[in-house]
Amino acid sequence: MHVQEQGQAVVVVMDNDESATLWRVLEPYVDRGRRTFVLDLGHVTYLNSVAIASIIAARNRILAVGGRFAVANLGETVRAVFRVLKLERVFDLELDVERAVAANP
Repeated sequence: MHVQEQGQAVVVVMDNDESATLWRVLEPYVDRGRRTFVLDLGHVTYLNSVAIASIIAARNRILAVGGRFAVANLGETVRAVFRVLKLERVFDLELDVERAVAANP
């Protein structure tokens, strides 16, 4: 997992099988007052139930402190998972990281 700060946004680039550590990566940024997060799933080719649960949990924790959590750069397979599980209604989905960062209110 790779983290980069872009303006007010914290961008997390996730690979397959890294979801279990997602909150541990985000928590220090939340503790320092960061409130805008973009999860880049461009390198993810599949999502299992643990990954989905970790992403949902991270989103919920960030929203609970008044933050914004966007998901960007979804490949077709990952987008299909979001569609089937109706997560498109729950998550702020952006085509790419740049749009997600620019959409920061």
